[in-house]
Amino acid sequence: MFRFFNLNKWSSIEKSLEQKPNILLSQFSIIAILAAIIQVVTDLLNLNFIAVALDFVVLIIFVSTFLLNEHNRHLLAKFIFIVLGTGFIFLYASVIPKSVGSYLIFFPIVTVIFLIFGNEERQYKYYSVAYVLTLLFILELTSYQPFGEFNITDGKSEPSSFYVNMLISVFGIVFSMYNIDVINKQIDQVRLETLKELEQKNEELELANDELDHFVYSASHDLKAPLSSILGLINIAKYELKDDKVLDYFVRIENRVERLTLFIKEVIEISRNTRTDIKREPVKIGELLDEIIENNNYIEGMEKIEFNKYINFDSPFYTDKARIEVILNNLISNAIKYSDPNKEHSKIDITVDNTKYEYQITIADNGIGIPKDQQEKVFDMFYRGAQSKEGSGLGLYIVKKMLVKLRGEFDLHSKEGEGTEIKLKFPVYKGSI
Repeated sequence: MFRFFNLNKWSSIEKSLEQKPNILLSQFSIIAILAAIIQVVTDLLNLNFIAVALDFVVLIIFVSTFLLNEHNRHLLAKFIFIVLGTGFIFLYASVIPKSVGSYLIFFPIVTVIFLIFGNEERQYKYYSVAYVLTLLFILELTSYQPFGEFNITDGKSEPSSFYVNMLISVFGIVFSMYNIDVINKQIDQVRLETLKELEQKNEELELANDELDHFVYSASHDLKAPLSSILGLINIAKYELKDDKVLDYFVRIENRVERLTLFIKEVIEISRNTRTDIKREPVKIGELLDEIIENNNYIEGMEKIEFNKYINFDSPFYTDKARIEVILNNLISNAIKYSDPNKEHSKIDITVDNTKYEYQITIADNGIGIPKDQQEKVFDMFYRGAQSKEGSGLGLYIVKKMLVKLRGEFDLHSKEGEGTEIKLKFPVYKGSI
């Protein structure tokens, strides 16, 4: 029986999930046409010719709806179906007794509205529901006589008409529920197919990422050895060279090789962050900061900077020591590189606090600051601002990625010419895992 309700048999509109509301409109138009024909026959049998004339008007409205909809005039077809169709049924119900049951047609129309309007037509959907319920409410308030006491039936065919209207209403509601079930099944099928396809794509992407990470990691390691050899040979050559001009060339070559070595180190850090799991261990933050500051002594301008550390607890905290060291080293070395040479007194304040739920590390300097239009970009890969000194543009990108891995957060506040403050937040862990 339900094969009769197959969407493919009722409409010539392209069969797709996007066109489903329009296909359903054609279906419901045909149901309304059949219902109008049944009413014509019923009223003819009862010799109620005024009612027959009204039935023909309803028939014309729904035939027009069907034809317009099949010719891709969907919104106009919906307007005729809801506004004119429901409006005329309201007039019909106003001039016949309530016992005829014309008001019953309003209930399947409300269910139909939710099917024939797509998500992009939500506003029309709710306006239409409000319109239909308002007409029904007016009928109820006026005891189904909004225009006074009219009765075009003269008592003819009232019982049979009621059963016909009730049958049409029940069929319309059941048919709507059936189509809702069909739509839900199709949506579930599409969702499952999409999910399966997405899982397959994710597996392929994970495999490709693993292969790429492995390649980057291996290639970077393989490059480190020859670069170290080059640096060694340069150092030997520098001791034997007497020509200052040639020596200057070797110094420049050495600087470029060191920059390349640093870049490879950063690439390895990115790859390691992706490939390795979190290893939580106790970190003595004061000792770690001392090591990082000492390791950055070679940076130009370091001798002019005053470091102030404010560590407000004594116990170690548990985190991934390797990652937190990379994060702090990048931020502190940046604060040193971008100190303001025009200021008489340069400083970097490092404050470490803890609460019940998190640790906070704040690194604040009075350096050159970051222009406002660059502050959202400085953590992007390879981004180098106009004030950026020589570098790969990977340092702060590494910081961001490692913070994500550690489930940490950061806040950046900076003002050009005054300085920068970066606040890091990490969750509290009670012990290693």
